[in-house]
Amino acid sequence: MITCIANPGRCGSTLLLHILDKYFKMKKTPDYTMEYEVYDYNTGLDRIQNPPSKNYLFKYQYLYTHKPLLGADRYIIIDRKDLHAWSYSHYMTRKNKHVHGEPPSTYTFDHGEFKNEQDIMIKLRSTWEIEKARLISHGAVSLYYEDIKNLSAKEILKLCGFDDADEFDKDNLYFEPELTDLRIKLVPVWSCNQE
Repeated sequence: MITCIANPGRCGSTLLLHILDKYFKMKKTPDYTMEYEVYDYNTGLDRIQNPPSKNYLFKYQYLYTHKPLLGADRYIIIDRKDLHAWSYSHYMTRKNKHVHGEPPSTYTFDHGEFKNEQDIMIKLRSTWEIEKARLISHGAVSLYYEDIKNLSAKEILKLCGFDDADEFDKDNLYFEPELTDLRIKLVPVWSCNQE
């Protein structure tokens, strides 16, 4: 089964990806691999047509391509309700070149520059909203970060259609868990509370 997490970026897709990844590993899913991120349409199309394994999980950053990626067996959408927080996170990630892990103690923020970028990001969302509606009309699960951030891993997995999930600590997930010197703990990054 090919599972694609479609998203507009900066909306909890990395957390959801790692929750699903841990679930598939805990269930000892045969012939399983996970790819962190596909943000190129041609790569995404190739992965769907020639998956690296029978059971393959990846996330697709729609706003990098503005192209629907057809052919996965299961689509899970994750998005943000708070568009100010969403655009702030995009801006701060780009401006400070920091995507995941604890935010740096010093960072750059320019209110005028942020406002201009926010306006652009909000306009770009129109193509995402069309794609999101299309995916939902074809049976995609649709989640919002604000609705799942305080749920347990088991509750989130149940919303995704995995009713047989066991509980585990979703607040203790890492990038590269096997490589201890490269581990980055997943934490919310660039919250508006830091503005």
